[in-house]
Amino acid sequence: MTSNDSKRLDWLRLYLSENVGPATFKKLLDFFGSPTKALDHVEEWAKLGGAKHAIKIADQKEAENQLTIAEKLGVKLFFSDEPDYPQMLKQISDYPPILFTLGHPILFSKQCIALVGTRAATLNGKTFASKIAQELAEQDYVIVSGMAKGIDRAAHIGALNCPDNGGTIAVLGTSVDTVYPPENEDLYNEIKERGCLISEFPFGTALIPQNFPRRNRIISGLSVGVVVIEANLKSGSLITAKEALSQGRDVFAVPGSPLDPRAAGPNALIQDGATLVTKSTDITDTLNNNKTFRLSDTIIPDEYQLNIETLEKDIDKARTVVLENLGPEMVGIDDLIRATNLTPRIVNVILTQLELAGRLEHFPGNRIALIYGDKK
Repeated sequence: MTSNDSKRLDWLRLYLSENVGPATFKKLLDFFGSPTKALDHVEEWAKLGGAKHAIKIADQKEAENQLTIAEKLGVKLFFSDEPDYPQMLKQISDYPPILFTLGHPILFSKQCIALVGTRAATLNGKTFASKIAQELAEQDYVIVSGMAKGIDRAAHIGALNCPDNGGTIAVLGTSVDTVYPPENEDLYNEIKERGCLISEFPFGTALIPQNFPRRNRIISGLSVGVVVIEANLKSGSLITAKEALSQGRDVFAVPGSPLDPRAAGPNALIQDGATLVTKSTDITDTLNNNKTFRLSDTIIPDEYQLNIETLEKDIDKARTVVLENLGPEMVGIDDLIRATNLTPRIVNVILTQLELAGRLEHFPGNRIALIYGDKK
């Protein structure tokens, strides 16, 4: 086994371990420098965070099983510390540590635009989504969406109607080998052949509703902008738009009749400053005029490479202060740091311990809330 193989197995082990979500994974790597060292501290940190039971650490066999399935299905894994990982996605704070991909990941190297909207779309909405997607693909943009019914499906199909340029990426709320919804099997197979299917979820992940909102940050994170076409005020597409704003992406919206609830979301976004879209050039002109957009520096600052031993006494004292300022209502992490007058590194250690203990929940916009009671 090469050193890279060993690293990948440890990376997978940490990723598959209980209570280790994307944000926690990143913090552990920032703190310890490698998944191998992080694995040595996970159980200890969960206890310090107040875990009421021993958390499950994935073993090497579980990690090897993921690689075996991937090889069998032709799935390629992208690890976030490797150069082929999508650099646009690497900009967001909670990027997936691992991406499972089927198809043509070369599409990551092109500029992507997300098109999202309601599943219960009108014929006009689907026609417009397909038209805009095809026109953007003809200008060599890759169309990103979530392969749901309605607007998502229409956007993927529009991009696929342009065989020589562009392309399409479907971000799944299931593992990459699972077709959902089942009626999109034809689209799944076509994207696998001509586009790219991606997921952050390992093989064997249960099909649960909570996983679908998680994909929204990836849809927007891959893209330079997000276009919303038909969405009510409680739609997941509005969550994608909010994620895009927090990630520094452009937000576009297609207006509609005030009498149609499916226009309420885009109309509200326009009122809040989103760019109004009636044709594809409304999108491309805005993006072409945005000269300040740059890929962020993804190198971990030296200040995050922590010597935990020297902080233990400070952390023990600070833990009570942090817990006193947390509750069931959401609070921004930056606000927490200011309120407690503690250093970011100490607060992040404590939050990571709470996350490993299953006592902390993450929300869009870098916000958190304390979970009361045992998750089990």
